[in-house]
Amino acid sequence: MSINKDQTEMLNLLGVKYKLELFSDVPKSVRKSSFRMNRGISEHEVLLEARSNAALNRGPEMLNFLGNGIYDRIIPASVDSIVGRTEFLTSYTPYQAEMSQGVLQSLFEYQSMMCQLTGMDVTNSSMYDGYTALGEAVRMAYRINGKTELLVPECMYDGKLQVIKSYLEGLPVKIKKYAMDAGTGFMNLDDLKSRVNGNTCAIICEMPNGLGIIDQNITKVQEIKGEALLIAYVDPISLGILRAPGEYNADIAVAEGQQLGIHMSYGGPLLGILSFKRDYIRKSPGRLIGETVDVNGKRAFVMTLQTREQHIRREKAMSNICTNQALMAITAAAYLGIVGPDGLRKIGSLTYKNANDLGNKLRGTKSAAKDQLTGKSFSDVLIRFNSDQGNLQEKLLRKEVLGGISLAGICAPVEKTFPHSHFFSVTEKTTAAEIEKLAGILEGI
Repeated sequence: MSINKDQTEMLNLLGVKYKLELFSDVPKSVRKSSFRMNRGISEHEVLLEARSNAALNRGPEMLNFLGNGIYDRIIPASVDSIVGRTEFLTSYTPYQAEMSQGVLQSLFEYQSMMCQLTGMDVTNSSMYDGYTALGEAVRMAYRINGKTELLVPECMYDGKLQVIKSYLEGLPVKIKKYAMDAGTGFMNLDDLKSRVNGNTCAIICEMPNGLGIIDQNITKVQEIKGEALLIAYVDPISLGILRAPGEYNADIAVAEGQQLGIHMSYGGPLLGILSFKRDYIRKSPGRLIGETVDVNGKRAFVMTLQTREQHIRREKAMSNICTNQALMAITAAAYLGIVGPDGLRKIGSLTYKNANDLGNKLRGTKSAAKDQLTGKSFSDVLIRFNSDQGNLQEKLLRKEVLGGISLAGICAPVEKTFPHSHFFSVTEKTTAAEIEKLAGILEGI
C-alpha cells in the first residue's frame, strides 16, 4: 500500500510504520481484506439508476388505510414553500441569538401555538418524536415527585412501551398496566383507581387510546390520580375538535407532530411535542425560546432555560437530549398558521366523520364480528372479525390496499381481550368511494 510524503510524516509522528498498524487492535475475525465495490459512475448514470430504483416503489395508485401514528394528510403547498427557504432549511441550533432572530421567533411562535393547542402553560422547543418525548415526560415526572410506579394502559403499543422502558433504564421506576373495558374500549376507571397509591409517579393516558377510541374517561382521571401526575399522549389533529389536555388538568402533554405538515416519507423525520404546567418548568428537558428586549429596547428572542448537558454542568442537566427538531417545529408552526383554528376544526371533523363511516361500513361486512367496541374512533378504526384472518395485510396488499394492521402485531398483550382485530385508518383525504371499495375487497377475501 503506497503512501505519500504527508502520510509518512503522520505515521512517523504516531510512531507507526504502516497504515494498517492503526487498526491492529481490531480482531482479525472481523477484518476485510478487500471490498467488493463497483467502479465509479457518472452523475448521469447515477440519475438513471436512481430513477430505475424509484420506479420499483408502489404507493400513489394504492388505497391507503395505514395510520397508527403516522398519517397521510393534506399538506398545503405553502408549507413546503416556507420551510424550504434557505433561512430555515440550512439553519442549525441558533447559538448566536443576534444572528438568528428569524429562526428564534419562528420557534417562539411554535411554542405559543402548541400551548394554545394543548391548553398547557409551557411547550419546549421540540423533541425528536412522540415516543421519545413520552420517555422524557416520564423521566420528568420522576424528577418532580420521586415516586417509583408508572401506570400505563394495557393497550399501549409494544414499541411505545419499549421506548419508555429504555428511558427508565437506571431509574427505580416500575411499570404497571391498568385495564381497558372490553365493551367500550375506554379505560377501566375502577381498575385504574385500585392501582393508584401513594407511590404512583404518573399515569399515562392516551387520547385517542391504543385501540383508536376517543376515551371519554380521560376527563375523570384527575378525580382519582391523587398526587400522581397525569401525562396525556394526544393526537394533535384531534385537538381541533376534542378537549385539550389542559382542560382535564393534565400535568404534561405529549404528542407526535408528524401530522402537522410533515410528509410521511419512509417514517420520518418526526416531531416530538412536549407541553407542561408552569410549575414544572425547571424540571423540563431540552430548551425554551424566550422573548426579551435588546440593548435598544426592541423586541428580541433568545434561547433560555437550556437544561441540556452541553449548556450546563452534566450532573445538573435535566436530560441528555442535545439537539432538537427545529425545522420540523417550524413546519408545524407554518401548517397551523396556514390552516388556522377553523381549518384544524374542519380537518378534525372530517377525519372523525370518515372514521365512523368506515367503521359502520366494515362492521356490516359478513366477516365482521357482531361484538364490536362501542366507543367512537377518531382516525384508527379497530374492526373485530369472526375468526383469525391470517395475514390480512398481505392479502390486502395483493389487492393493492395498504392497511389491516393486526392489533396483536403492535400490542400483543391485549389479543385475548380483543381477538381477531385489525386496524384501518383514515384522514381527511379518505373518500367515500375508497371506503366502499375497501369493504368490497374485504367481502371478497
